[in-house]
Amino acid sequence: MPKTADIIAQALKAAGVRYAFGIPGGEVLDLLEAFRKVGIRFVLTKQELGAGFMAEASFQLTGKPGVLVATLGPGFTNAVTPVAQALLDRSALILITGEIATALKPVFTHQIIDQCEVLRPIVKWSTMIAAAGASAQVEKGIAIAQTPLPGPVHFNLPTDVATAQQPSAGRRFASAQIPTAPGAVNWGKARTWLERARKPLALVGVGVQLDGAAADLKRFLERWRVPVMTTYKAKGVIPEDHRLALGGTGLSPVVDRIHMEQVRDADLILTIGFDPVELRADWMAPWDAAKRTVNIDLVANTHHIYQCSIDCIGSIAEALRQLAAGAPRRAPRRWPDGQLAAHREAVRKAIAHRPARRLGPFQVVSTLRNIFPRNTLATVDTGSHRILINHVWEAYEPRRMLQSNGLGSMGYGLPAAIAAKLIFPRRPVLAMMGEAGLDMVMGELALLASHKLAVTIVVFRDDTLSLIKLKQERMKLPESGVATGSPEYAALARAYGGNGHVVSSVKELTKAARAALKSSRFTLIEARIDP
Repeated sequence: MPKTADIIAQALKAAGVRYAFGIPGGEVLDLLEAFRKVGIRFVLTKQELGAGFMAEASFQLTGKPGVLVATLGPGFTNAVTPVAQALLDRSALILITGEIATALKPVFTHQIIDQCEVLRPIVKWSTMIAAAGASAQVEKGIAIAQTPLPGPVHFNLPTDVATAQQPSAGRRFASAQIPTAPGAVNWGKARTWLERARKPLALVGVGVQLDGAAADLKRFLERWRVPVMTTYKAKGVIPEDHRLALGGTGLSPVVDRIHMEQVRDADLILTIGFDPVELRADWMAPWDAAKRTVNIDLVANTHHIYQCSIDCIGSIAEALRQLAAGAPRRAPRRWPDGQLAAHREAVRKAIAHRPARRLGPFQVVSTLRNIFPRNTLATVDTGSHRILINHVWEAYEPRRMLQSNGLGSMGYGLPAAIAAKLIFPRRPVLAMMGEAGLDMVMGELALLASHKLAVTIVVFRDDTLSLIKLKQERMKLPESGVATGSPEYAALARAYGGNGHVVSSVKELTKAARAALKSSRFTLIEARIDP
């Protein structure tokens, strides 16, 4: 008869899980063996933070649940940040934590905290797995994690429950609730507004990606000739070199000022899977409530960051198909000639900073985009460079530029790149990070060597927390607590079994990046920048 651990592994395998990440303790060894038997590959990491980011990134890459395994006590507490990441970045993550035997719970104290209670505010569901009914609990949890909006679910697994015998007759594994076609929508009014609008604008977010609606979005935008801005996590849902693409929005004060001129000028706004979890506070009530607005999303607008005139709640893909089908054979004339081109040029000028002395971030990113193939899978860490990267690095497919944007956690870029290369070994993978973000997850470099993952890592080195330093300058405060005291990263990369290069010019960067693409080992390029 199967054990509870076997039931969990079988259910995850049926949900499409290929990898689990974490650090085992004695409390989860039965689970690891169950994973091995069903063909789920367990990846041992150096710390639960990196493991959790890898698991979360695996959902972002595949749309299948990510799995993080941690032992009780400190292993569990190290996993809290990735759980918060999954909540705010809308990722189906299953955290499975070890727990002492049920009989010991009332009296034993070593390494013991109430793990379910700690997580309850930041998960969709947290449950102590029980021997009786374990199969139903597991199926329910996997379905909850994937049902819109996807998020984290926690299974706390006592050692005696993990080994408890379960009925051999397997249940049918539950699936997530699939959004249905939007009901009670005034399609006629929405189409009339689209026909009459001369300056329509689409604001698109991660909901399109979650619903697998990128192709339907592109068809809709083209049929109605509607230009589009995307949040950073939605980059690539329409190729960013498309004639209707206006670039990313949501976090840059400089770029958003330019974008908001277009938003205010629009006579029809379409918010499509546009989740405000990715937006700065300046996006509170971004347009007059009287402006015609059509909201298309998986879930109802309960945030009220922006207001809508017509709500289409349900399948985004189906709503876009309905609207595309009603498009006239010849789309109405839209924005005045040259206005969209002028808008793109204004954004380009706002970000194209060239430093007087050394290599600058803009030069680094634009050089990398020119060298790396179109199908490159990029990951971006949090820091001053991230906003610029989002406006310089173009993405051409959904789920091909990963970042922590809802939570905005540092340390995400390298673990996400590791997950990307494991899942898509034949694609070029590029991680762009600041030195402080890399410092947080440095140990995970060892995985690149041990798993033979030829990832390229570019570290923007300026020896400071430059975003915080900039804020100190704006507040007229003395510089304090921002010098990073970083090591020689290129030398460390070589110590970990990879290639290491130090560059301080476009010529040196170009040479190192081209060599990285040809190498069978991971490459770390330490870019000495003038911010």
